[in-house]
Amino acid sequence: MNLQKLIKQNIDIIKNVRRELHENAELAFNEHKTQKIILDFLNKLGIDTQICAKTGVVATINKGEACIGIRADMDALPINGVSHVCGHDFHMAVVLGAAMILKEIGYNKCIKFIFQPAEEGEGGALPMINEGVLKNPEVKAMVGFHVWPGVSVGKIEVTKGASMASADDFRIKFKGVGGHAAMPHICKNPIYPVIDFIETINIKSRIEQNPLNSHIVTVSAINGGSVPNAIAEEVEVMGTVRTFDNELRKKLRDDIEKVARLSAEKYNCEVEIDYRWQYPPLISNANLTELFIETTKSVMGKENVLPLEKTFAAEDFSFFAEKVPSVHFRLGISDCKLGLHPLHSPEFDASEEAILYGVYAICNFIISMYNEY
Repeated sequence: MNLQKLIKQNIDIIKNVRRELHENAELAFNEHKTQKIILDFLNKLGIDTQICAKTGVVATINKGEACIGIRADMDALPINGVSHVCGHDFHMAVVLGAAMILKEIGYNKCIKFIFQPAEEGEGGALPMINEGVLKNPEVKAMVGFHVWPGVSVGKIEVTKGASMASADDFRIKFKGVGGHAAMPHICKNPIYPVIDFIETINIKSRIEQNPLNSHIVTVSAINGGSVPNAIAEEVEVMGTVRTFDNELRKKLRDDIEKVARLSAEKYNCEVEIDYRWQYPPLISNANLTELFIETTKSVMGKENVLPLEKTFAAEDFSFFAEKVPSVHFRLGISDCKLGLHPLHSPEFDASEEAILYGVYAICNFIISMYNEY
């Protein structure tokens, strides 16, 4: 069996479904047309499907008590109207192509194809997990990927361990006593605990952590007051926290909450803390990743399987990677003209030639994995 040749014979079909998905881009948990396109494609292949997490799709080939899961995210962004400027149309096409090829070669092991809604913002991975997507049959390992601008078509980036950061947000309201700005002594100005909080947490997060353990605490918004001659009743400060380490993630949350309370107390104000515990860091399993690297180099060449540089951007595939051993790689989409603009940019585009290499890498890994893992 010449796997690459078979993919090339079917690549126009896979590219066409990518274009159809691209033309029907939809926002999180509203991927109804997207869902229908995926269901129609899989049903024509004779692959069993079911609905999960409202607009998600789960497809399984072959029976078994355990299986490998392959995930693609489905939603688009409210940019250029609504559009796939994060490459999720490519993700879906690659996974549909992998299902098509594995079905065509008569692959006889159990594989689960997971099409996940709402990766952007709300997060659809956890709802799918809560609805049992990793059960019946039990998913023993997962494969995920993301198209990556600036990486050439035909190349893949992958590294064991953390590749993307956790993403947690906070909203903290400092409440004081408003009044005339000419009489600050009879007021409790909530701006001052905000200033104290920002200065303290910036210093504390730097001097108390190992500088080699990367993290970010960013204050991104301050809202309060509207005129120069009045002290506001309350001021809200918002920000985000990113790290690659779960223990540090917990400590930073505790520090932020503690500092906020102390800053409020220092200026005789009250405080309300809304700390939103969101995506964990994305951590690829060491053994699974080493196997992926070895098997992919064997067919794509050592020079085309490269290490990746971590990013503080987040990805809710991390919830799957917390539950089962997983590997997450980056698929090159750049040629001389396409794939040069960043993800989420209104100018984002990608070379369709990347689809072949995504399907090839995944199918080759799945075939190799059941023999060796």
